[in-house]
Amino acid sequence: MRLGMTKRVLALVTVAAALAATPQSGLAQNGPWCLVNDQKGSTSCAFVSRDQCMLSTGGNVGHCIANPGLPSPAPTRRARGSNG
Repeated sequence: MRLGMTKRVLALVTVAAALAATPQSGLAQNGPWCLVNDQKGSTSCAFVSRDQCMLSTGGNVGHCIANPGLPSPAPTRRARGSNG
């Protein structure tokens, strides 16, 4: 009986470890800015600002674009102030 319980615990630990090791593809790809690596042909959308993305280009590695997978922000209207 004790051997059966040990096998179950071992199986549970193995499954938990396998799930923890599975890549989480969508977690770091939802940033508003993407780095397009011109040398590797890859894209990483893990950046919260264009400046952060530009710092990651390393000079001539690639370029930054707005994340095409996110909806475009609604245009904002500025309130008109008085000129007097």
